[in-house]
Amino acid sequence: MEGRRMNQVPLFSSARELGNLMVTSNLIDSALTKILELQRDQTALLSSVQYRVFYPSPKCTIVAFVSSPDCTQNPLPGQGDLVPSPLFDFLCTEEYKSVSINRAALTLFTSFHDHLSGLKTQLTQIEGQLIITGHSLGGSVASLFTLCLLDGNLLKPNCRPFCITFGSPLIGGFGLQHSIWNSFFLHVVSNQDPVPGLFLPSGRGRSTPTSSHSQTTGYKPFGTYLLCSELGCACLEKPDLILGLLKVRSSEVAGGLQDVDYGEILRNLKERAICKGLQQVGERFADPFTAGIIMDLEIIGFDQTKLLQHNIDIETVISTMEEEARNPTKKNKAFDAKILNHKKKDMAGLEWYKKKSKDLNKGYYDCFKNQGSKRDIKIEQYGGHLTLYWKDMVAQVQRKPQKEGATFRTRWLYAGTVYRRMVEPLDIAAFYVEGGTDYMKNERSLHYKLLQQWYEEDVKPPSKDKLDSKKQKVSGILTEDSCFWAHVEEAILSCELLKSENCTLEQEKSSWDNLVKFEEYVMEQINNYAVSPEIFLGESSFMKWWGLYEGYIYARSNSHRSPLISFMKNGSYTEYR
Repeated sequence: MEGRRMNQVPLFSSARELGNLMVTSNLIDSALTKILELQRDQTALLSSVQYRVFYPSPKCTIVAFVSSPDCTQNPLPGQGDLVPSPLFDFLCTEEYKSVSINRAALTLFTSFHDHLSGLKTQLTQIEGQLIITGHSLGGSVASLFTLCLLDGNLLKPNCRPFCITFGSPLIGGFGLQHSIWNSFFLHVVSNQDPVPGLFLPSGRGRSTPTSSHSQTTGYKPFGTYLLCSELGCACLEKPDLILGLLKVRSSEVAGGLQDVDYGEILRNLKERAICKGLQQVGERFADPFTAGIIMDLEIIGFDQTKLLQHNIDIETVISTMEEEARNPTKKNKAFDAKILNHKKKDMAGLEWYKKKSKDLNKGYYDCFKNQGSKRDIKIEQYGGHLTLYWKDMVAQVQRKPQKEGATFRTRWLYAGTVYRRMVEPLDIAAFYVEGGTDYMKNERSLHYKLLQQWYEEDVKPPSKDKLDSKKQKVSGILTEDSCFWAHVEEAILSCELLKSENCTLEQEKSSWDNLVKFEEYVMEQINNYAVSPEIFLGESSFMKWWGLYEGYIYARSNSHRSPLISFMKNGSYTEYR
């Protein structure tokens, strides 16, 4: 259900696209109207935070949150601190091992937790567009509530949650910029409103009581920011850029925390087309695209002089905004059809190579290990292309919240497993050809480890029926353990060490123990039909190991017996093959 709902959520290819739609539609006006309506109800402001559910149309539901002005005008000591909360552990990623939430927002949210649990249940019955909105710290609570809705998978498939905040402070130290959830949030910020930067260590945050400066430095914006002035607006989604501009803005706003009329700001945005300064900007920048970005910055009050005063390089800001605007399709395009098509071609090349290798009585692994033709070099290129792609895919999962990351990886786990079983043996071959030892410890890439871990978490042990099915298809399978050949190479090294005149008693015992374990491992793989029959081809490294091992046992008159020795000596492996 989660995947189906996510596919129906309207995603935006860039911050500018989202901002333009919001400004020109009635959606953002409707959200602000309900906030103002709730604020006019004085009874709603008797508590620190209040909410109300509105039904402006049969297919639209708006939940508005407002907070008492005292929450921001008279913040208590420590309100700007970031504190951990188990309620939001679902936001953890590989990059953000722990999640911290602004103390003021978390206090308000937890004080209403029971009420909000009831609200969640109420919202499970609605259909159509769902807008969660809020002003000031009410917007912070709205954001936290939206995150809980996204994680809970409670809403109907055609219910589309979207959060719009006005003048809301930053709420936490976690990153959603790599998540599909990032597109569910729009934060409207006036250049006259210091509240969004209230708890930051620079600017206004300096005069806000906090217990520790270091506890306020981990804030990370997420979602799209609509930065506004009386002249116009600019849409941004790069967290570091937004954070820098908020610090500048909060330090520039004079006076106390005065009320900001967001209604007037929105009316200006709709009614005014700003061309002021375009000619002068154009004279400084030949590229019209760059000129437009400079104009956007100047409209919202960030000219070059002001940015330099705060040690912000204008060229860096421009390049960041250019990248964001020129490459909108990069976001949420991990499965771009064109990219996948190229990867399929690379994989097809490896499949062809595998078939040709079998015909040479060597097998896929050993043909590449003993490469001597141009096609072997081509295969290395195919594997390199695929590795770059899958490293990026794994990195994307690591940057996503736990539940979304799990859903995302499930969609392509089968393809990732085939890739791992095809390409990792090539890496193993290259490693041992260059004289390496202990691939598992010294060389194995993290992305292989994670792909294997996720596969093992997702796949159940085979049943008897499944084993019977695997037996019938064993002639065409890939060896399931992508590190099988690393174990073979280590077994060969152990045999060679045992035959060496310089082998110490300690080394002899250790090598022999390793070989016994290797026997057990191989027999388990054979019994589960988890190895490709190509390991038994005459010129394979596995058969090389068997020759060394059998010779060692015979030379030493070793009475050692095992299922694998019997399997090999009585020729059962030919039946398996």
